[in-house]
Formats: sequence, C-alpha cells, structure tokens
Amino acid sequence: MEKKFIRVRSKKDVIISASLIIAGLVLALIPESVDVNLGGYALIAVGVSLACILKTNYKNVETQQMYIKKEFYFSGDKKTHILSALKTCSGSIDLSQDRKGQALMLKVYYCPKSHNAYMQLYEYVPHQYEPCSQVYEVDKVENLLK
Repeated sequence: MEKKFIRVRSKKDVIISASLIIAGLVLALIPESVDVNLGGYALIAVGVSLACILKTNYKNVETQQMYIKKEFYFSGDKKTHILSALKTCSGSIDLSQDRKGQALMLKVYYCPKSHNAYMQLYEYVPHQYEPCSQVYEVDKVENLLK
C-alpha cells in the first residue's frame, strides 16, 4: 500500500514554514539588539528546515487526490473482528480500543473530500509490522470507524 501513496506538503505545512520565515525576517530586520536579530536568524533557519522536511499529507499516485494517514493499534484478539469488518464494510471497528494493545495496526489513508479510504491491517511479528490483510477500499469510512 505504501507504493500507492507519496508524501507531500499540506497547506498547513506551508503556512507553518512561511510564518516562521516571515517572523524571522521581521525580527532580523528590526534595528534592535543583536539578541533579537539572532533570534530572527534562528527562526529563519527553523522555517527553512521545516520547509524542507515537513510533509504530512499523502497523495494517491493514480488519482492525485490528497489523503491523511491515520494508524490505530489494537490487541491481538481483535484480529478476526477487524478482518470481518473490513471485508463486509457492514460492521464497525470500535476505536475506543485504540492503544489498548500493540499486536495489530490498522493503517487508514482517508480522503476528506471524497470520504473514501484505503485500509490495511498489519500484525506485529518480531521487530516489525507485516501485512495480514489485503488493501480494502472503503467508500464510506464513517460507517466502519466508530
């Protein structure tokens, strides 16, 4: 599933980086003490670094739609329930069980505009998570994740 999505910058990432750079420029250009100017240069450096590093959204390579990635963790005894809910899309997955265990990880790539999602269940084997289900495309994810 990871090959289907690439990491891209969101509007929020660009706004954060730009605001830090602008605030740094303002502080660097103010004819105040050297400490204020150095603080401005530090803000500029942080803003440029974040502009290069920060990528929080995902883009579907095929459809070019923007997705948000969420990960939910469950205990191992929920495996059959989650798999049956993913296959039929008629059941629901109780997210209140989130963080109760680390044996299973459900990766969800969700598109807020079209309300569809891609989901895959992973099982923890020593030192890494391995896929234990196929990738499911869900049109109405709100019905599944409650």
